[in-house]
Amino acid sequence: MDKATLAKIIRNRAGAIIDSPPYDGPEHQERMDDAELLCVLSRVLNGRPIEQAFGAPGDWGYDTPIGKALAAANKAMD
Repeated sequence: MDKATLAKIIRNRAGAIIDSPPYDGPEHQERMDDAELLCVLSRVLNGRPIEQAFGAPGDWGYDTPIGKALAAANKAMD
C-alpha cells in the first residue's frame, strides 16, 4: 500500500468537499466535519498517532460527539 499517495488522494477529496456549495447552514458544518475526518485519516496514514491526528477536543467543539469523545479520552489519560 502506498500510504503517501493514499493520504494525498484523501486530502484532495476533503478539499473537494470543502469547496462544494452550499457554504452556510447546518449541512455546511456537517460537511466540514466530514472533510476534517478525511484529513484526520490522511494524518494517520502519514504516521501521526491518532491522538495527534484528531487534535484537541475544542477543535471539534466540546458539545459535539467527537469533541466529547476526545475530551473523555484525554481525561482518562490524566
